[in-house]
Amino acid sequence: MEAKSDFQPLRVLRTFSVPKREDTPSEDRHYVSADAMSCAVSDGAAVSFDSGPWAEILARRFVENPEISRNWVRDAINEYRTAYDREAMSWSAQAAFDRGSFATLLGVVCMPHGRGVRVFAYGDTLLAFVENGQLVRTIPYVEAEEFDRSPDLIATSPLENRSLDESRISESWHDLSIASHEAQTILLVTDAIGRWLLDQPNSTRAAQLLDIHDPEAFASLIECERVEYRMRRDDSTIVVIG
Repeated sequence: MEAKSDFQPLRVLRTFSVPKREDTPSEDRHYVSADAMSCAVSDGAAVSFDSGPWAEILARRFVENPEISRNWVRDAINEYRTAYDREAMSWSAQAAFDRGSFATLLGVVCMPHGRGVRVFAYGDTLLAFVENGQLVRTIPYVEAEEFDRSPDLIATSPLENRSLDESRISESWHDLSIASHEAQTILLVTDAIGRWLLDQPNSTRAAQLLDIHDPEAFASLIECERVEYRMRRDDSTIVVIG
């Protein structure tokens, strides 16, 4: 008789998010499946038109159906655009609406019968694989300086998605194997936290995040790092998988 495995699939353990300022709505969105085995984080670009709802659509649609394609993006755009009455907008709002909304997308699907996850990473939202409190691997960026350039973003304007072809979509998928997840955890973080982690990849910063188990402690850490100018003031979101 085969020995019974005590392996338990990875699942979302907790999520926290704080806006850049208390009086400013966050453009970050995260969505978790009912069984906590798939999730997505999307960071809406603050300079674009009403990007929070666009980020919400991308994150939710990934969890509902992670089979991303050009048609998947088209359907997401149609859902977003039908929520607005363009003709009722001012001319300036119409111009902003036509330029489009932009957002990143980082999605994770945990394998129910295997020791690993499938990761879709488009933009500067970061996945950090942590073992014994130390960074082992990050996706899609590996150096802090990569946050200094303009990130890839998914847009509500089809013209802005010209480079998001099937080849680019395929390249955005990553498979991450987990040998034994007793001391291994995956963090999904938006760019302010991602840059903070990669600024000091060999520090205890990843361990600090893992030690947080309530939203008040998360908000306190983020504000402390902002005040000390170690972290950029921006919407900050984390999803912990373990």
